[in-house]
Amino acid sequence: FWPNAEPGDAYTYLALKRETSLFAAFSVGKWVQDTCDELYMRVAERTRQPTYRNKIGFCTDGNDQNLSAILESFNKDCVNYGQVIKDKVMQKVIGSHVRKVFGNLAYSEIYINNIDGFCSALRERLKFAVRRAKTFVKRRNTISEMLAIYQAYHNLIKAESSKTPCMLEGITVKVWSWSNLFHQRLPYV
Repeated sequence: FWPNAEPGDAYTYLALKRETSLFAAFSVGKWVQDTCDELYMRVAERTRQPTYRNKIGFCTDGNDQNLSAILESFNKDCVNYGQVIKDKVMQKVIGSHVRKVFGNLAYSEIYINNIDGFCSALRERLKFAVRRAKTFVKRRNTISEMLAIYQAYHNLIKAESSKTPCMLEGITVKVWSWSNLFHQRLPYV
């Protein structure tokens, strides 16, 4: 049971690796700093720590929670960070602009259309991800469990050009099936 599992509005923060489309991490909760911090802590746990010469890069929307979460989990000198800020008039998006927050990303490298496309795919496949879903109560632990299943499917089973994101990362050497996934022996810790 998650301490943050009560029903109500639930937001998902997602991390997708641009080069390989690896669905690296997610967090589910209220639209608050703690939920955003949780995402970047998971990214930090699952990645090699960046260095000044081998920086990690992030591109996000204009949500200011990302900035403080990145600084909480990573050294500022080891991060390239840019934002895509959507320009709105009366809640209608009329355009966007990019800005470098820190690091040395080229302006042409600051984009989030890959994560926007991923979110659209999530909305098509998982009913809880639809903005006004009526299908069931939005319990955070249920959403987390469904995202974990989708994460396994996306990273191990769904192949684009006969390769999965885990294959592109060098984590696995073959496309998995649901049977492979459910019958995988796990080591005891």
